[in-house]
Amino acid sequence: MYVKLCNFGKYANGKSKPKQLQPDSDPWLDIHRKLRVYRIVSLVLFVICVLLLIVVLVLFMKLTGTQPCQNVEQTESSPPEQDCSLKKCHEVYQLPQRLCRDCGKGWLRFENTCYFLSQTRFSWQQSREECQRMGGDLAVITNERVQMYLSRKGSLHYWIGLSHLGTNEWTWINNTALTVRYWGNLSFPGECAILAGNEPPERSWHPSSCSLYLQYICQKM
Repeated sequence: MYVKLCNFGKYANGKSKPKQLQPDSDPWLDIHRKLRVYRIVSLVLFVICVLLLIVVLVLFMKLTGTQPCQNVEQTESSPPEQDCSLKKCHEVYQLPQRLCRDCGKGWLRFENTCYFLSQTRFSWQQSREECQRMGGDLAVITNERVQMYLSRKGSLHYWIGLSHLGTNEWTWINNTALTVRYWGNLSFPGECAILAGNEPPERSWHPSSCSLYLQYICQKM
């Protein structure tokens, strides 16, 4: 018979008491821990993907973005055409009201002046009267920028406010001196000037008979 020694943990024969075996770990607990790690890793990857997507979208917008409501036509020698509404003019350019006045339907704004290129045809005098009826007069071209702009906008022959009626010198209807000239063939007979929109702008003016029925260009401030 063995005698159990409580104080020394040995049997009577001097041999040590065998250790009790620990129960195996719970497999469901290990699975739960792994799942929690996977969820954390997945969340981190998702956040990284969202941040990368935002960066890509921002770069794409910067590379391909355009500015709205600025219908601008610009060349090396001409300033941009402002073709926005009256409200947009105030908001964007912060100009005085007299410079932001709306031109009206069918009119084009360029350098704070409104221009109208007609589709109907009249004689030179009738064209002038029609422009005056609309609050303006035949166009006066005093610089290269206006000449280039009107030449690009029109593709027909238009009356402009230049003539030598009753005089030997060409004069603008507002008595402005003829400081710039864009004459083409001056051999044509006539006392009124036309702008040929289908010809090179630097030589698109021609004399013509004032009684011819042509399109016309009006302007108003």
